[in-house]
Amino acid sequence: MIADIYPLVLSLLFNCALVVLCMACHEAGHILLARVHRVSVKKIGMRWMGMYIQRERTVGWPEVSICIAGAATNLALAIAFWDVNSWFALCNLTFAWVNLLPIPHSDGSHALEALRAMYQRASA
Repeated sequence: MIADIYPLVLSLLFNCALVVLCMACHEAGHILLARVHRVSVKKIGMRWMGMYIQRERTVGWPEVSICIAGAATNLALAIAFWDVNSWFALCNLTFAWVNLLPIPHSDGSHALEALRAMYQRASA
């Protein structure tokens, strides 16, 4: 009876590790593009909602691209792993679209704010 639980527990631990890997890859995407644009990353951490970074803000397309870099990384991983590990691929796909939603404090809302600021500067 107890031996039947081990595969279930191992599977659960493995899937939890894959979720953490999805989050780490997402934040790595932000960090990589921040470095490309020479934007300082001040802090990397973990909260109850997951991993996060604190960085300097910039303006224009660099800001937009850094905001969506995490979701783009997750989307690329979803495509790359679709035939290898569908659960990991679906996890990445979910991370990508949820982070692009324009809800408060999401990457999507930050990107939308940056786009609005660009539009306002252009029309002024």
